[in-house]
Amino acid sequence: MKRTGWRARWAAIAAASLAAAAVCGPVAAAGAAAPAPGPEIKMIAAQNNITVPRYGRQVYLDPGIWVASLGSAFQLDLQRPDYSTPMTVTQVVDLPGGGTQQIPWPGSVIGKVPSALKDFVRMTVTNSAGKVVASSRMSFCPNSYDPERASPSSPATSPYPQECVGDPFPKSLVWGIARGWAADPAEQVFRPMRLALGHYTVTETIMPTYVHLLNVPAADASASVKLKVVKASSCCAVAARAANRPQSRPQSRPLRSNPAVPDLTSPPASALPDLVPLPSWGISAVHIKKTKTQPASDQLDFGATVWVGNAPLDVQGFRSHGSPSMKAYQYFWQNGHIIGRLRAGTMGFDSKKGHNHWHFEQFAQYQLLNSAQQPAVRSHKVGFCIAPTDPVDLLEPNAVWQPSYLGFGAQCGSTTALWVQEMMPVGWGDTYFQSVAGQSFNITGVPNGTYYIQVTANPLKVLHESDTGNDVSLRKVILGGKPGHRTARVPAVNGIDPEG
Repeated sequence: MKRTGWRARWAAIAAASLAAAAVCGPVAAAGAAAPAPGPEIKMIAAQNNITVPRYGRQVYLDPGIWVASLGSAFQLDLQRPDYSTPMTVTQVVDLPGGGTQQIPWPGSVIGKVPSALKDFVRMTVTNSAGKVVASSRMSFCPNSYDPERASPSSPATSPYPQECVGDPFPKSLVWGIARGWAADPAEQVFRPMRLALGHYTVTETIMPTYVHLLNVPAADASASVKLKVVKASSCCAVAARAANRPQSRPQSRPLRSNPAVPDLTSPPASALPDLVPLPSWGISAVHIKKTKTQPASDQLDFGATVWVGNAPLDVQGFRSHGSPSMKAYQYFWQNGHIIGRLRAGTMGFDSKKGHNHWHFEQFAQYQLLNSAQQPAVRSHKVGFCIAPTDPVDLLEPNAVWQPSYLGFGAQCGSTTALWVQEMMPVGWGDTYFQSVAGQSFNITGVPNGTYYIQVTANPLKVLHESDTGNDVSLRKVILGGKPGHRTARVPAVNGIDPEG
């Protein structure tokens, strides 16, 4: 499983000077035209002056300038019926009298892989003489891992997910900034800048495309901060990167079940999850050098996502009599309550480096098939700690925008655990990158040619699903090169995600 991490906060939130009146917006004078519906987007600087250390010649710069959505929420719905159809982008505006207005946006703002709004903000750094000494464009994910309230009158919570997407094959997404909340574009992108010691002005400006789409007044489209670059006290940039390194964010425990629920011989269809593997992605050929414990080899690394529709997947393991494994049970949910359970496979503890947690052992299987779609190489990876890492279809009925957990941080248990609950909410997927020998495909003796990476969800059918006809995905890969220098070319899927 891949984990999309949380970064530590850099900038302080805007102080009480962001008065409630700023959030509510100006009241239209009698007889004047009512303002256009929609959010009031405004760039807000959390502080006027910052001091940043320089490591070598590099400065890791987050000036603490926030994109705030005042007056109402800023929401975008992204969706497509299939992979042959371009993803549409629609702004959803809450109307004052109730209901919503749908405003289409050009699909070019997201590109073929919808990871963020492209070129949303330009950051410029000018010296004391007013000369631009550094400039960069930044994409912007409204679903910040660190959204913050912009004033005391803002709602207490934000309903939006805290990541946009990493997988190139989502079906539908929801991006947004809640009313009265804000997100910092610079803390999402850590690009070092080469700056000398001294004094500067940093300005972030919303690009013209978005100024037009969001009707942003010129005065609200940019904000500036005075910057002082000083010599770092430590020897290198490690300290700067450590401040931005993904960290675990404490979150609530997953929902616990009632142990007295009955065994169901025939769970209702509405309570059955639908496991669907997406096409493999992040594919590359790598050479592993010889070591004392293993010979040299050529490996095919890949990533794969299995997501859940229709109903949540809840698998729980229970230990008994000191057993090294757990008996696993699948629990079924309706209307927010568990209605029953059935035995479903086993859980085992994986003590290998990078894991050290409990895996459900029958979750997915991977094979490299030849051009006749017959097995050529099999991955030994079948067990997973099941957890949501990537949004895939957030506009599906029953989809959850904010899972109790993102990633495996606290729901996969320790070696001393008696019980483990691993859940996947509707609309989310679990991504795992196979980049370890034994998990990736060993292609040392595999001839060049056309192959397919096959991902099979629920391979032994121990989980109860609403549809088992979509449990397999294939991704075409063309192997080439010579031993020690193999290549992998991956054709696009309906124009999406060409690789190699």
